[in-house]
Amino acid sequence: MNAFLNITLAVVLVALSFAAACGPQPPASPSPSPSLAAPEVKPTSTATPHPKPAATPTTTPAKPATPQPTAPFYQDKTIQLIAASAAGGATDIAARAVATFLPKHLPGNPRIIVRNAPGGGGTIAINSFVEKVKPDGLTLLASGSGTINSQRMGLDVVNYDLRKVRFVASFSRVEPLLLIRKDAVARLTDPRARPVVVGAREASESWQAMTLWGKEFLGWNVRWILGFASSPELILALRRGEIDIWGIMDRNQIQPLVDDGVVDIIAQIGIIQKGKFVPRPDYPDVPVMADLLLQKGVKGVPWEAYAGWLGPGMVTDRWLAAPPGTPDNIMSILIGAYRDMGNDPQFDAWVKKTITPIYTVTLGDEVDAYVKEILSGSRESVDYAFQLQRKFGIAR
Repeated sequence: MNAFLNITLAVVLVALSFAAACGPQPPASPSPSPSLAAPEVKPTSTATPHPKPAATPTTTPAKPATPQPTAPFYQDKTIQLIAASAAGGATDIAARAVATFLPKHLPGNPRIIVRNAPGGGGTIAINSFVEKVKPDGLTLLASGSGTINSQRMGLDVVNYDLRKVRFVASFSRVEPLLLIRKDAVARLTDPRARPVVVGAREASESWQAMTLWGKEFLGWNVRWILGFASSPELILALRRGEIDIWGIMDRNQIQPLVDDGVVDIIAQIGIIQKGKFVPRPDYPDVPVMADLLLQKGVKGVPWEAYAGWLGPGMVTDRWLAAPPGTPDNIMSILIGAYRDMGNDPQFDAWVKKTITPIYTVTLGDEVDAYVKEILSGSRESVDYAFQLQRKFGIAR
């Protein structure tokens, strides 16, 4: 019975299809244009209407949505800036200047928070930064030229390679002057007197070259106490007489000590002009250490070692970097912002008032090239500087 019904139904469907194909056909009509309008709802009718051409839509098709601009990378983000020093020191001051002025020039105006990480003259912070920090542009490091010398000399505490970090820029003040307490001047060249005490954070700071080469070639009667945490701590120790000699760049910290009659200035590194060390323009009468050494006949490896030690400070006094592997597009944003910050009149006025009247800004690739050049110096000159440190008991 079911089979009979199925066959009967199939025959009826075929017949209906044949009749429709043979019957009169409606005139051809153009295909309707696409429309975003809702379809027209027609009244229900039992009569079968004769098909009509589709009417032209009366509504205007909606325009494609305008793509929204991509938000700046740093919008609504916070950057953590690690200062590889204690609060109040030169590295910390430079880092806080960056935190204050750089967001203005970063698209998206992120917030920058400074976190101090002192220890080992900056080496502890850099070791952790290179090994652990994610290269996403949200963590940066501020440090100083001494950390380049630490790697250059191959110190045991160094686990980083600064040739692999991605330098944003460096801020370089004019080079250091050597301050000595007035009551210690006579003892400096008297081998029978109580040694003059050199105070410092660590042994590889650039100004330390003056005290090391001074002891070796000028007969200075000095010894060292290392491990101070910051510039304010060293200034206090100098005023109290706990130390006698200290090297510093910043005129704003030097001049009060001079004006108060606490110290004299006995030497300076100077600045490089046409391959020669010349006096800072703000202290033209202070002797240049290079001249004192050359007058004593210092040349060859000892001279190369002295000049090589000072090299980092000339360009990389206080530098800012991102972790190894940070993408190029993020580096481009950071470097461009630092460049714009360096040209900002407000930043310039603040630096000249707060830090130093004379400074330079060096960007990305140039800093990187300079650091690589310094770190590729001859092993002989590097070893010479290290031998002096060991000779005088400030390195193992």
